[in-house]
Amino acid sequence: MPGVPRHPAARVAVIAAIASVAVTLTGCTPPGVEQVGTPEPAPVRTARPTPSAIPDPIPIAAPQPPATDVDLEEVAGIVVRPEHLDLVDGDGAPLTTLSYDLDAVSFVDALSAVLGGDPKVEERPGGHEWSPSTAYTWPGMQVVDDHEQGDYQADMNVAVQFTHPIIGDGVTVSTINGFRPGDSLRSFADELDERWNADGPNEFPAETGPEIGPRAGDFDTNTEWTYLNANAVSVNSFGQQLNPEATSSILAPWNFGIGHV
Repeated sequence: MPGVPRHPAARVAVIAAIASVAVTLTGCTPPGVEQVGTPEPAPVRTARPTPSAIPDPIPIAAPQPPATDVDLEEVAGIVVRPEHLDLVDGDGAPLTTLSYDLDAVSFVDALSAVLGGDPKVEERPGGHEWSPSTAYTWPGMQVVDDHEQGDYQADMNVAVQFTHPIIGDGVTVSTINGFRPGDSLRSFADELDERWNADGPNEFPAETGPEIGPRAGDFDTNTEWTYLNANAVSVNSFGQQLNPEATSSILAPWNFGIGHV
């Protein structure tokens, strides 16, 4: 999503641009077979078939608006999930959800009720590699609606980013496993056994949703950090453009398992 930082490779250079991931096609060598007598020629390294540049999307059910019988002013917490927000009460019990595929007006109106005020609205013209977008900003969080065109929509309709652990009138923010904006990203990486770049920046998934198709890039399958083509919750060190004091932020949805251009 333009205007919301995503992938480390691009966010360092252009925060407003959609990230670009280098996709490397590697070869595969069939396992060797012990020979008796005249040895067979050495196995030939062959390239894997080139994957499709864009995976075929899997149809999903139309997102439902928040339940009409829920008083959104009673929401005490937001739990950031791979494909939606869980809106919960003071005991953590779910009240309703907000899908990232809702139309932006419904999504933003619901959050305005939860947070007790309307956001600042900014229209962004886009550029060569990203679509125009509209950013809706409250203190500590932002919603970005990109205006993609064409038959194929690369992302869910909106993306969210949180840089504060408490927003609005005392509404808490966390991932499903308890990470909050501002928490130690290094400690959470160790907890999830994620790799850590000592020189920064850092980003990894806190939660990953169901696989939605084949990966668009043939990433190294011999690493424990191979990610699915699936929407995920990103925890990262890219929140400074919203909050200069942010040490960690939460972003969703973000797909770690495909290349982004």
